[in-house]
Parts: sequence; C-alpha cells; structure tokens
Amino acid sequence: MKTYLYLFAAVGILAVLVPPGCKPSAADAEKQEDAAKPVRVETLGRTDMAEVLDYVADLLPYSEVKIFSPVYERIIYFPWNDGDEIRKGQRVALIRKDSLDKGLEQIVAQMEALDIQIKNLESELKRSKELLKKGVITNSIYDKVQTTYLSTVAQRKALEAGRGQLAVRAGNAVINAPITGVIASKMVERGDMATPQVPLCRIISIDRLKVRLKLVEADVPKVNIGQEVKIHLGCCPGKPFTGKISRIYPYLNNQTRTNTVEVTLENPQDQKTGLRKMKPGMFGRAELVVGRREQALAAPEPALLLDNALLKKQKEGEILRRAFVVDDQNIARQRLVKLGARKGSYYEVLEGLAEGERIVVRGQHGLKDGQTVEILSVKK
Repeated sequence: MKTYLYLFAAVGILAVLVPPGCKPSAADAEKQEDAAKPVRVETLGRTDMAEVLDYVADLLPYSEVKIFSPVYERIIYFPWNDGDEIRKGQRVALIRKDSLDKGLEQIVAQMEALDIQIKNLESELKRSKELLKKGVITNSIYDKVQTTYLSTVAQRKALEAGRGQLAVRAGNAVINAPITGVIASKMVERGDMATPQVPLCRIISIDRLKVRLKLVEADVPKVNIGQEVKIHLGCCPGKPFTGKISRIYPYLNNQTRTNTVEVTLENPQDQKTGLRKMKPGMFGRAELVVGRREQALAAPEPALLLDNALLKKQKEGEILRRAFVVDDQNIARQRLVKLGARKGSYYEVLEGLAEGERIVVRGQHGLKDGQTVEILSVKK
C-alpha cells in the first residue's frame, strides 16, 4: 500500500515540475505575431528600358528544292554527296532514257504512216467532191470520206502532241540544278532505279537563312516589315546575328491562333575556314525590340508575387503582381502592381508603386498587410 502512495506522490511532483511544452500559450502566440519580421528591401528607381518580344527561333534554308526523276528508270550518273556545293544549271543526275527514245521512234513511225494515209485521203476527198458535183455519188458517201480524212488528221495531231511530251520527258532525264546550294538528304546512288514518287535528293540554299516566328495575336500589331531581329544561338554565345522581318502572313493559324512572321538573315562564309557559322536546323531565340521607355520606374522581379486571384483579374496582354513596400514606421503595405516591359530581372512599373519607395525583395512570402517588419538591409 505504501508503494502505491509513493508512486502517486512521484507522479504528482513530475506533473508540477514539467510544463506542458507541446503548445504555446495565447500570450506567446500574440508575442510571435507582434514580433517584427526580418526583410530585405530595395529602393525603387528609374532606368531606360525596352519592350522586347522573345520567341523560339529555328533556322531554315532560305530556299529548298526536291529533285525528282521524271521516269522510272536506272540512274547512270549521280556523283554528289550530302554537303556538296552545286551551282544553278549544273548537272545533278542522268537517268537512262532508252525506253523514251524507243517510244519516240515508234511515235515518229506512226506519224509517217498517218502522213501517207492523209495524203491518199486528200486525193480521195478531192475526187469525191468532183463526183458529188456530177451527181455520181451521194452526199452520204462524200461525208464518210470527209469524216475519215478529218479523223486521220486528228490522230496525227494527237501523236504529235504525245511526241512533244515524250521529248520533254526524255530531255528531263538530264536533271540540272534549279538553284545554287548544297546537296542534302541524298536517297539513292548510281545504279539504283529512280522513280517519279521518291526524290533523288534535296538542294538547299544556305547563303541566306530564314526563321519563322509564331507570334501571339497581341504581339502582331507591334511588328513591321523591315524590322530588325536579333537571333541568339548556342554556337555563338554573346554574339547575336541580325536579321530583318521580310514577310508577315496575312492570316492566323486556326489551330494555334498565331501569326507566322518570316525573318531573313545573311549567312556569310568565314574568311579563314570558308565555312558558315549558321546552319539550317540550329535552334535559338529571336528578340524583337518593339518599344523603348526612357527613365521608366523599375521593380525587381523577386519582389513581385503572383497568385491565382491575380490570374483571374488579368486581362489579355496585362501583367499584374502583388508587392509589399515598407513605410516610414517600418510597416509593410501590400500593393497591386501593373507591369510593362522587362529588362533582365527588372519590370517596368506602370501602376501601383512610386519612385523612392522601399520594396520588399526578400522575406515577403507569408508577410501580411500592416505587419511590422525589421529591415536587415537596403539596396539602392
């Protein structure tokens, strides 16, 4: 019995000595809320800014031609390899044309036979006309002779047209380059059978290149023909290439709701190596400066907060963010900010902030409007 009494006494002593540390008291909670939250701020200032459109850029050949054989025949000359340069008018390939030549010979022979028939029918028609005048033959007999003559003449004309088409095909068996460029995507070799359905190769022009940009509808009115575009590529970091807008499509893509804009840029050869720095298929970014702002009020990007409520408020082409500024009593004040152009990590401020205000750049997450803050550092 005494043992139980000792245990109860020990438990009572422990309950008195050990405080309930699991939950802070209401007073402690109020003290924590009233405590100033440490933040870092930056003084808002002005700078020159530019409104820049940024789009994905894929380099394409300025022009491209697929080379086909006009006939199903064997290739007897095709000495090119991918990457070889070729000039306009230079022979690309030669397709065997024996069957075409034989076809031409057959047509010529048929035409010669028809020429003899036509000559005989002309004499027969002339004689029938005299007999008709004398009443020896009837009109029906004369009409038959005339119909036969006209039908034979028509056959001869059809053969002549066919011979012209076949002659063109035979001439096309000698395939010449329609543009100056380089050979690409060679599909067959000498000795293979060429078909009109499968291209022998492509010829691409690389002395000039083009880029197709897919502009969203809101950006379309901001660009014009001849406008300068900077192309940034991974092959030459820090050294953008300059092109110009050469074409703006007069319609939007129904699927993507974007407007295609073509940019043309020169691709000169390196004087030392003879190679070209830009190559079709390269991938980079296109920057278009569409507006400039002198001494615009600028806010740092880390200070600008976005949430779902702001996304619902934003109109098309509008940028809204939340920010906190600190007043003279070190109290945080929440602001709704409307932004414009961007320059690096800074945005142009259109509404909501003023020059000289201290904006919170660190510690603003979880900060409440009206809360007291402790400024750890100020960036000017």
